[in-house]
Amino acid sequence: MTKPLRAAMIGCGRIARRHAAVLTALEGVHLAGCYDHKAENAAAFSQEFGGIRAYTDCEAMFAELGLDIVYICLPPFAHGNEVDLAGQHGVHFLIEKPIALTMERALHMADAVKASGVKSQVGFMFRHGEAVQWLRHQVCDKSRPAFMSGRYACNALHRRWWRDRRQSGGQLLEQVIHLLDMARYLLGEPVEVYAAQDNLFHRQMADYTIEDASSTVIRFDSGSLAVIAATNGAIPGRWESEWRVVQQNLTVDFSDSNHAVIWHTDQSPVATKVIAAETDLFRAQALDLLAAIRDDRPTLAPIEEGVRSLRLALAARHSAETGMPVAIEKI
Repeated sequence: MTKPLRAAMIGCGRIARRHAAVLTALEGVHLAGCYDHKAENAAAFSQEFGGIRAYTDCEAMFAELGLDIVYICLPPFAHGNEVDLAGQHGVHFLIEKPIALTMERALHMADAVKASGVKSQVGFMFRHGEAVQWLRHQVCDKSRPAFMSGRYACNALHRRWWRDRRQSGGQLLEQVIHLLDMARYLLGEPVEVYAAQDNLFHRQMADYTIEDASSTVIRFDSGSLAVIAATNGAIPGRWESEWRVVQQNLTVDFSDSNHAVIWHTDQSPVATKVIAAETDLFRAQALDLLAAIRDDRPTLAPIEEGVRSLRLALAARHSAETGMPVAIEKI
């Protein structure tokens, strides 16, 4: 019988619990430990998941547990040497987005992964949706011009660190980067971005230093265009993320990455197709990482994709700060 892969969580918050629930339900994976800088958080997480080893020293966890996989589930500002440790110990990993708050740090991570040869997966879960995969593999030709419009909307104060630009990078970097990544995944690499951002609804809050409204226009190397609108001032209790892709003779409306209506606009009357799947995106990410380890292939979102989508988000933020378009050089 094949020995189970030993896994651990770095960070013991809500998103780590979601990932841990998936891993513990998979055959061939054993959740062996968890790390958090707060002992009480690590202890509670350990208790919830069967008394796994709890650590407040990340390096000790790597040294002692003989790990095969780690999930890095930390806020953006808290990312430190976890990727370096994974590479040094030959441990494959999933890291939540954004992978860093600066390009310098992101490029260092990519170099560490390349040098070590470990498999990496960035938490761009939308890539794993069945509707997205249909468009990507059935008809998507990134050399042909297309137009994408996307919308992200919520209304919540979130954690204190999320409201602080120095710690989260802002809504575009921490949340809307999912849609920026989707634009790259479906339309190709960006060459220019122009953006406007403002705090329209939380000006009375001294600790709210990020934007709560933004508009981002992106031009791609194929000539494609995308416009992404986002706000944290919409309907409380609702988290909305949807987008439309228009190609010659084809329009696809995504209510999420699993659900889409496809319109074949070159037919009369216009023919439609509906994709309605219930793929667990967290499970799909885990299975893709396991398959990449087994088959020695890249994952659907390796660390380089995290670098490129972060570069686009940072360029958009810089454009908003300067009021000028920003050219994006290839990496």
